[in-house]
Amino acid sequence: MKIIILLALLFTQLVHAELPAPVVAALKAEGVPINSVSVIVQQVDAAKPSITHNADVAMNPASVMKLVTSYAALDLLGPAYRWQTNFYATEPVENGVLNGGLWIKGSGDPSLNTAHLAEMISAMRQKYALQQICCDLMVDQSVYAPFAFDTGEFDGAPYRSYNAPAEALMVNQQAVRLQFILPSSTPNKQVGVISYPNWTGLQIKTAIQLTAKDCGDWKNQLNFKQESDTFIIGGHYSANCGEKYLDLSWMSGAAYFSSLFSSSLGDLQGSFKPLPMHLATVPTTATLLYQHTSPPLADVLRDMNKTSNNVMARAVYLALSAADNQAASTDKSEKIVKNWLATKQLHFDELVLENGAGLSRKERISAAHLGNLLVSAYNSPIMPELMASLPVLGVDGTLEKRKDNPASGRAHLKSGSLNNVRAIAGYVLDNQSRRWVVVFMANGEKAALTKPAQQALLDWLVTQP
Repeated sequence: MKIIILLALLFTQLVHAELPAPVVAALKAEGVPINSVSVIVQQVDAAKPSITHNADVAMNPASVMKLVTSYAALDLLGPAYRWQTNFYATEPVENGVLNGGLWIKGSGDPSLNTAHLAEMISAMRQKYALQQICCDLMVDQSVYAPFAFDTGEFDGAPYRSYNAPAEALMVNQQAVRLQFILPSSTPNKQVGVISYPNWTGLQIKTAIQLTAKDCGDWKNQLNFKQESDTFIIGGHYSANCGEKYLDLSWMSGAAYFSSLFSSSLGDLQGSFKPLPMHLATVPTTATLLYQHTSPPLADVLRDMNKTSNNVMARAVYLALSAADNQAASTDKSEKIVKNWLATKQLHFDELVLENGAGLSRKERISAAHLGNLLVSAYNSPIMPELMASLPVLGVDGTLEKRKDNPASGRAHLKSGSLNNVRAIAGYVLDNQSRRWVVVFMANGEKAALTKPAQQALLDWLVTQP
């Protein structure tokens, strides 16, 4: 009898260790080696996983690493955590004129946008009857430790907005959105470019040739170059593309902020005068004029995770080590995350963090440990905020297009995609109202072909009796 029981238990463990048949079939159909995939499936209230496959292998998770950053930030900083952008002066406003310049101290607010900037200027003008700032803008970036950042290191595309660093003071995550207009809609019959935002002094020149090719990978048919204060866009653009949008970044956060601030101030007072910008620490004698407060962290995480915004993730990651009033850095944030995990009895020896965003060739985590983290998060007080921040399969965010399948609308998931990396992880509610943690990661030359296997796993799980 004991032998029979042992055999039965062994058989159960083997079954649990195997991938579901639809997943195996999907991998085989695409020629994906089964050992290039790591999978974990566990009911949120279960002690152990139901399915594990290569679960202890350290994998590159791409943007799925944002789950680690999100949970850590919600738990350590709290869902109501906010960033402040402070405006200071060393002299009073007299007769509508601020002499001595304006000092701005950023705290790394990743949500700051053009509308917020207009709100700040309007508030200061009304409060102080401010009409003119004389003479300079001084930007204090001391919340972050000095760092060197090569925007082209990751993939050789230094002007793509996802490659921008998080900075202490930044608007629109330093991105300028460009809209490409076909010649039939432009007065000079050339490919036109409209920028959002557009400010006085912004100089963009275009030399784009129109083609009749398929639209295809249109972004890589364009080329970009910066010469002094001018940004030049060249290359080719297909008439079959219609109107397209592309977010680019070529200015530092401080330069972007000061340029847009000067222009916005000029728009409000009816004249434009560029304000020279300098980097400097706020003097101890300065007086606080105005404070802008960001939305709460929980709201910021929704924007970050739904769109998989890497600059926002970098800022949230750095906020972890800025909370102790010390200059934040990625090294400090990594230590804080690992120490925090240890307090929750989560010991991830293989974990490698570089920027907390997943836009990295170095970052690593295993499916088993990512599953442990998701179970821990689900059973924590911040579960509602974390889950609400994730794209809903087939409904919104980066997973909006995955419609018309059994799992649509039943899964809150974070996806990740890099060259040779595909991943998805989060929570799934099955047809029996049971909640599951799911992690699927693939590394290797055929990782990009694993989307059908991901979907097969989600659909299989949702429809289990």
